Amino acid sequence: MEAGTDDLTDRAQSLHTDIEAAGLPFLHRFVELALAFHHAVRGEDQDLAATISRLRALTAAGDFAYFTDIAHFMAGLPLPGPSAIRWTESEDNVRSAWRRMVQTRQEHLRTGS
Repeated sequence: MEAGTDDLTDRAQSLHTDIEAAGLPFLHRFVELALAFHHAVRGEDQDLAATISRLRALTAAGDFAYFTDIAHFMAGLPLPGPSAIRWTESEDNVRSAWRRMVQTRQEHLRTGS
């Protein structure tokens, strides 16, 4: 997927359909994380909020719960409350790394390099 491009949301919907057809619902969370990156790159706050909400529901059992934190980090958003995730580095370093990925992609889309 190419975060920030016009057709990514349609491609993600197609992936969701394929995931359902294959009977592999656990894969939805990966598509939603990619969509969170896409919406953060494009600055689509409402779409990002909806994606984070779906991601939170998909990770409510605890598996991949850190995806929700990552989605917040990518968008430069505060976490809604204390996180149960324990990172191998400081949370600030992890937050900065994910935010930097978004900013790098935004710069690439602006300049083409």
